Amino acid sequence: MQTLIVLRGAPASGKTTIAKQLRDFDNKVVWFKTDNLKEFFDNPSDDRALDEVFKTCYAVLENLLDRGYTVVYEGIFKKSEYANNAIEIAKKRNIKYFVYQLDCSIETLIKRDKERSDQTNGIRPPMDRNVIESLLNKVINNPIENAIFLNTEEDALEECINEIKKNIQ
Repeated sequence: MQTLIVLRGAPASGKTTIAKQLRDFDNKVVWFKTDNLKEFFDNPSDDRALDEVFKTCYAVLENLLDRGYTVVYEGIFKKSEYANNAIEIAKKRNIKYFVYQLDCSIETLIKRDKERSDQTNGIRPPMDRNVIESLLNKVINNPIENAIFLNTEEDALEECINEIKKNIQ
């Protein structure tokens, strides 16, 4: 059955690692990462630009859902309205949805961010502790109703993946 999965969490919480394991072309499950569209806009951290990023995300999300795909929609979603708007898109199409918020400690986030493979490939330098902490606080302080919390520090990623898969199949 077609589903929208919203994966939300701070940087290095495990969103991408989990989402990559959930995608399955043969079963029409796609991974949609909001960060991939941020580069379309100058200064994507600016609130006005970020609003434009998400308007673009909604158009892509609508297209994927209208074509019958289950979408694993991944992002930090600093403003809960960004995720809530995606949920409304699914609701209008009578598509079930689940929101998963990935949690772990600030120390683990910083450690993971420094160890990421994209760091060694020079894609971006590790984030400053204050930046990660600020983004983590935005996630914590802007809750999404009925989110299912998964602790990627205490639980193995495979356990988290299997938990989410229960709602995709």
